[in-house]
Amino acid sequence: MQRRARSARTLVPVLGAALVMTAALPATASPPPGRVGGHPQQQVAVVGIEDFPTTTAGAPFDYAQRARDYDAHVYDWTDRGVYTTISVDAANDTFKMPSYYGDARVQPGTTGDGDEEAVNEIASVVGASLVGIDKSSQRCNAPGGTTCNYVDQLRAFYDSDLGVARNTPSAASDAPGSGSIWYTTTANVLYYMLGSLYPHATDMSTMLRSIADHYATMVESQGGDHADLTMRDYDWATNTTVSGRNEGGEAAAGAVAILLWAHSKFGDARYLRAAEGAMNYLESSSQDLFYEVLPELAPYLAARLNAETGSDYDVSKYFSWLMQGSSTRSGWGTVGADAGTWGTDDPKSVAGLVGSRTDSGGYVFAMNSFATPLMAATAKYDARYADTVGRWLLNVENSARYFYADQMPATQQYYAGLFTQAPESVIAYEGIMRTGVDGIQARGDIPERSSKWGVGDDARSLGLYGSSWVGFLGSTVTPTNVRDVYRTDLDKLDFFGDNRYPTSLYYNPGTAPAHVLVSLQGRHLLYDAVSDRVLARAARGRTTVTVPAGGSVVLVEGPAGGSVTRAHGRTLVNGIAVGYDTMPSRDVAATASATATGTLRGSSPAAAVDGSERTAWRSRGNATLDLDLGSARRISSVAVRWSARPERATVLTSTDGSTWSTAWTGRPAGSAQAVTFDPTTARFVRLRIDAPSPRRTPGVSTVEVRDADLALGGDVQVSSTQNTVNVASNLTDGSDATRWESKTADPQWASVDLGRARALGSVQVAWETAAAKEYTVAVSDDGTTWRTVATVADGASGETRTIALPAGTAGRYVKVEGTSRTTKYAYSIFRISAYAPAASKAVR
Repeated sequence: MQRRARSARTLVPVLGAALVMTAALPATASPPPGRVGGHPQQQVAVVGIEDFPTTTAGAPFDYAQRARDYDAHVYDWTDRGVYTTISVDAANDTFKMPSYYGDARVQPGTTGDGDEEAVNEIASVVGASLVGIDKSSQRCNAPGGTTCNYVDQLRAFYDSDLGVARNTPSAASDAPGSGSIWYTTTANVLYYMLGSLYPHATDMSTMLRSIADHYATMVESQGGDHADLTMRDYDWATNTTVSGRNEGGEAAAGAVAILLWAHSKFGDARYLRAAEGAMNYLESSSQDLFYEVLPELAPYLAARLNAETGSDYDVSKYFSWLMQGSSTRSGWGTVGADAGTWGTDDPKSVAGLVGSRTDSGGYVFAMNSFATPLMAATAKYDARYADTVGRWLLNVENSARYFYADQMPATQQYYAGLFTQAPESVIAYEGIMRTGVDGIQARGDIPERSSKWGVGDDARSLGLYGSSWVGFLGSTVTPTNVRDVYRTDLDKLDFFGDNRYPTSLYYNPGTAPAHVLVSLQGRHLLYDAVSDRVLARAARGRTTVTVPAGGSVVLVEGPAGGSVTRAHGRTLVNGIAVGYDTMPSRDVAATASATATGTLRGSSPAAAVDGSERTAWRSRGNATLDLDLGSARRISSVAVRWSARPERATVLTSTDGSTWSTAWTGRPAGSAQAVTFDPTTARFVRLRIDAPSPRRTPGVSTVEVRDADLALGGDVQVSSTQNTVNVASNLTDGSDATRWESKTADPQWASVDLGRARALGSVQVAWETAAAKEYTVAVSDDGTTWRTVATVADGASGETRTIALPAGTAGRYVKVEGTSRTTKYAYSIFRISAYAPAASKAVR
């Protein structure tokens, strides 16, 4: 037997609420702080990330200063011959920079005019701007001028005929990045970032509007809500896809970002619908679509959409994509802790860096690793992932320094000590490979591919295109007064987000509470989105925030004395959302829209879902109250609090709002009614009110709708596990995208601890293709002695089956045991859920 108790992605308890002590509070400062909504966000651990190291090798590395030093070096117009880093592109009225140091393709004069790359140049302007450099008016030594507006010069990448940006000003079919949607989409995503930073730049709004229009058209032309964005490239002139290797994950993630940000900027509902269509493509994919870099945005985009629109995208799925290895590019992903230490005589941790996990035993890249903070704002919109974000970025901060020559010994560099003390040390190596005499080497694809790519014999594997992204890391992750506790700015890369209240993540990997100093400008209310707690109501000056051991604080700085309220599943300060309840067991009616028939004049159906018992929807005679949950969800309970009890009531569910199934009907007997039923998938919930007399005015104060899964977050034991990815605790992690996979043998089983003895009415098992044809369900009080309560003899691949249990079934443990398979492969299960018996309970 193999025990996997919370050893992979699962729900783990919050390790205590964060507390705050203020160093400069007046004696009458504030009322006692406390929990405002009572909805602490239990942390979700992600397979791979949860095993990352919790201590670092040395002092923090100043990535922000490195970004500034890099900018100073590469934007120096000095003619260095073949190693010139910036020169005039006269043909396109802009500047040009080589992608590699000494790249023969882009040189002073006319060589390479139009072949400079957006993934290098726009990224460099965005990265420098993020660390505080004004690239729209920068002192420079360019020919004929002392001040340069690099932002306006980037308009050369925008193709006015196509209406989108290109990776190069050149439209030639052999230009760098041509024929690839990830290059094109990255250019347009970067342009949107640029537009967030420089909204008043020349033609900026016009270009951003056009880019959004074209990406919306792309999604709409490929199916809209059910868009199929599988493609290698896209023909913007004909609105058709180009087949080949699948870069659709890049296209979709980039489209979601562009369109979501465009919706925030322009307010056009078309953009939001198209963003959801692109997100639906990612959500519906059974393959890992991480091809290059843009899916690093996907967890954040899913979390932000969920928070802002009430959708239910699976955030865990996208973290898993980034960690586990791509289906569309063999071996591509993030180096995990299991293979994260490279080198022999002087080993180094590279856990958290992104690239190929298989080429030469591992080959990670600067661009993709410096871009990892793109997922940071996930924790702003879904605080359950605070530990995940904090732990990943802790390791990136530690490991990414090894891309630089001045951070690596000569024996671990391709060029030995050539660049260690040189000015060029501010340019990162393109990558780090698990190779060389010491088992680790900073290097790149040059010179091995010099001839193929035409970069010339003088080119070096110092990659400007990767180095240009260092500002993304440097602007986001900074050290605190406590070793290994970093501040992650959750607003910095949340482009076009509501960033009125500064929001930061503090993750403490240690075994003791960390007392972190926070410097405040003015007086602030401090709120922690992880514990859903107000820490202080009028803090100022240097303030100490206590971060629990092994846990996180998502700190929001609101206005001192602000009004803290809760509505529609959100915690608000002066009406601005600062926290979101995203627990799988949450009340999904809190974000539902409500309509009704038979409404009493002066009453509103919205009052039934506003979370307040002081308001109510009132009806006259027979009436219906319909809730639209926004998307189809798994639900199993409805609780209604009456302001005036009806004669009779019925709860119905529907997937389409037309065909209804009855979940419960009966005569309410108390001031509230709690109804449980077998789990069902529904988008709509209807409460039908029967009042024989039109003079009767029944009313509903609140309605709550939940998935009351008793197994959620439960510890799991299994008979065996096939690998380190599809592990046992995926069965109860709340995600339908992760799974457990057994060894290939019969029988195999998995059991879940429900925490205490429970009355059970049904068990639901979501099988992958590798399913059981025959299996049993058993219960136990002690996890040792089992009672078989159900047998299935006709299981099918890929089915989700709800298994009714005999009346009176109870137990603390539930076991599903497969005895024969539908395929030659192992047993594989996405989820095991357990539910109470169908019942209705009156509450007085």
